[in-house]
Amino acid sequence: MRQNRTHTLVHGCLLLAAAFAPPAHAQTAASGQGGRSAYPPEYFSDTAPANAYDMVLRLPGFTLVEADADVRGYAGASGNVLFDGTRPTSKRESLSGLLKRIPARSVERIELIQAGTPGVDMGGYPVLANVVRRSAASTELALEAGMIASPNGWTAPQGELEYGRRWNEQALDLALKLEPELDDDTGKGSIVEQEVGSDIVRSDWDTRTTKRKEEASASWRRPIGAGQLSLVGAARAEYTDTDGTISGGGDGDDEVSRERETYRETELGARYVLQMRGRTTLEMMASRQRADIDNVEESFEGDDEERFDEDGRSGESIVRLDLTHAATDTLAFNASIEGADNFLERDNRLLENGQVVEVPGSRVRVTERRIEAAMGLTWQPADDWTLEAGMRQEKSDLAQTGDEDLERRFTYPKPRVALRWNPDDANQWRLSVSREVGQLDFSDFAASASLEGGTVSAGNAQLKPDSSWRTAFSWEHHFSEDAAVTLGWIHDRISDVVDRVLVQQGDEIFDAPGNIGDGRRDTLSLDLSVPVAVLPNARIRTTALWRTSQVTDPVTGQARGISEEKPFEGEIEFTQEVASLQLNWGILLEHLGERETKYRYDRVTRESEDAGWTLFAEHRMGEHWRLRAEVTDLFGRDFREQRWNWDDTRANGPVSDTELRKRVSPGTVSLTIRRSVGG
Repeated sequence: MRQNRTHTLVHGCLLLAAAFAPPAHAQTAASGQGGRSAYPPEYFSDTAPANAYDMVLRLPGFTLVEADADVRGYAGASGNVLFDGTRPTSKRESLSGLLKRIPARSVERIELIQAGTPGVDMGGYPVLANVVRRSAASTELALEAGMIASPNGWTAPQGELEYGRRWNEQALDLALKLEPELDDDTGKGSIVEQEVGSDIVRSDWDTRTTKRKEEASASWRRPIGAGQLSLVGAARAEYTDTDGTISGGGDGDDEVSRERETYRETELGARYVLQMRGRTTLEMMASRQRADIDNVEESFEGDDEERFDEDGRSGESIVRLDLTHAATDTLAFNASIEGADNFLERDNRLLENGQVVEVPGSRVRVTERRIEAAMGLTWQPADDWTLEAGMRQEKSDLAQTGDEDLERRFTYPKPRVALRWNPDDANQWRLSVSREVGQLDFSDFAASASLEGGTVSAGNAQLKPDSSWRTAFSWEHHFSEDAAVTLGWIHDRISDVVDRVLVQQGDEIFDAPGNIGDGRRDTLSLDLSVPVAVLPNARIRTTALWRTSQVTDPVTGQARGISEEKPFEGEIEFTQEVASLQLNWGILLEHLGERETKYRYDRVTRESEDAGWTLFAEHRMGEHWRLRAEVTDLFGRDFREQRWNWDDTRANGPVSDTELRKRVSPGTVSLTIRRSVGG
């Protein structure tokens, strides 16, 4: 019933937004040619944006996609934003963070680059945003400070310091950031357990997870010879504290748990872009990342004690070369080669009342050496048609030592063909067919545990990447220069689906990640951004995904969905600029109808959560001061987790007991003030 209400809400908002949208008219704010549309600062002036992030969110038909740091290598991890025509050297710093550091007054224009634009490597995206900064000499300094608090008594300071200087085609950017977070896992609630044929046992549940993120970064770029060199460096740390209590159970003993995790990483990177004779561009990049993790989790219940220690290191080194050549205005070629060296080490230990429990994958070192070569072309046979074709070839050597020694080699050809048709200025149709290969999560090779949640997972040395044949189709329609809708459909035929399997060590049976055979996935998407005609300087932005999947359960042999895939995801955002008050305000509704199901060999877990909301207001005080207030889920947000447990496997016998966990996350309030000078 909740899912139906959510869909009704989304559909109602879409119909309302479409009704409020102004009638179509000729585009005047954006100009462009050759697959590029340029949006000058005047296009965004009605909302008084503070930075490039606010401007990018206003682009019609564009949805920001962040870089994915968990994907190994660089080719498949970059997001869909360029800065002065090039991608960021780091894939671990969020695009939204980089965009927020660029003051709006420093932006000369923002370009939307369509797939098929000669001389541009789209990275598989149909649209890229290119933020072009002013070249005039300038110095910028910004300081942001504030507090965040929760009704449960948690408070923490937050702040950021940014410095930027441009001179003689050189640029220097420095940043320090402190970001606290009260995790969604925080809240008070109850746990209701019932064994078949027994009475219901109810317990009170109180848990809190807080995070503190610290980051220092620097970047520098300058011309060298006929090209431009960019250097980046960053140090990051994240500290996570979790405390939980389960009290009032049937045996009278409280269960107390605590977890302390420290994650630190450093990153260095370099990129050199050389504009050669004619229309040929050569890009070279290299990066090196190293990380350490130290985690201790303890659980106490009466005379029983459990402890899980995790000590690990990981690293990634990448070297990449890209070459693009525009032979004519309608024909371009590209080629690239990338090499990556990755490793992960884990030395984990699970103790029960002081005795070591041998879990597969407790001591492991995984190394991977991978190389990928690619070549392709972009051809525009007519003004309204564009064709992209390419082939990538990936080869990797994967080795594991520790509890189990194993070496494997993988080779994957990855062809891709994409077609774009623009029948008129208001419509664009896109179709692509490609072979995609998933990236293994190295942490799946190592054992893990959540003592508060009562789960222990083994590592699996036999894991291999999933692969799929993907067909993608989308339609983009512009109602006007400031209103657009994009509808998309993606169909995946998947081989070697990565899900959950049963592994055995001696007399012990464990759940672990594993490949479970072939499957399929269908995804429908909707992105809508329209102004609200009945309100001045107001607009609605909506994103929604409907997803269905099917795979054969390795335990029961029956068809089911892929574990941890959400059938629906959606958010709706309303914003308005009130010029007379120098105020920008809005409300964001997110996590609409989100739920997911997890399948272990002896348990099925279904998690769901209520919609979340954030109300924000930002007041400009003169040219250099901004005061921002945010309220998130202040009256609490409900989370629900239903578990069905079996004594043996799900294929043997009925459910032995059920467990219902419910809690209410308390929400937060934050207030920040920002002072900026220069520009």
